[in-house]
Amino acid sequence: MEMPPYQPEPPPPRRRTLRTVLIVVGIVLVLCCAGAVAGGFFLFREVKQATDPAREATEEFVTDLESGDADAAYGRLCAGTRGRFTREAFLHGLSEQPRIQSHEIVGVNVSTVNGRVSATTTAELTFDTGFVDRHTFKLVKEDGQWKVCGQPF
Repeated sequence: MEMPPYQPEPPPPRRRTLRTVLIVVGIVLVLCCAGAVAGGFFLFREVKQATDPAREATEEFVTDLESGDADAAYGRLCAGTRGRFTREAFLHGLSEQPRIQSHEIVGVNVSTVNGRVSATTTAELTFDTGFVDRHTFKLVKEDGQWKVCGQPF
């Protein structure tokens, strides 16, 4: 009886499952990161669109005060504040204050509570005396425009 020639065992099949899993995980991570970046961009854009008009309204109000255009600044007050401060009282109040020399808007927050949109804007005001004050302006939307409310100075 003749023995069949020796045949070595074939090598075990290579396991590709670990490599496949790593590739799939890598692809998922890349897609998640891309989604996060895109989502962050759109969130930033939405926040900027919500806060920019309130920032601009405060910027215009303070710029009017800096330039001495009290009439224009008074026109940027909300109806409630104009009801509490006549134009003359507003002018008198400004004359009692040091003059704003420069400013920087350092924060804006827009919120909606019970369907009413409001904002607070924080600005660092530098007066002609050299004193720097951090002032918070409250704003409300009236007829589609942001108006400064509360204590204006």
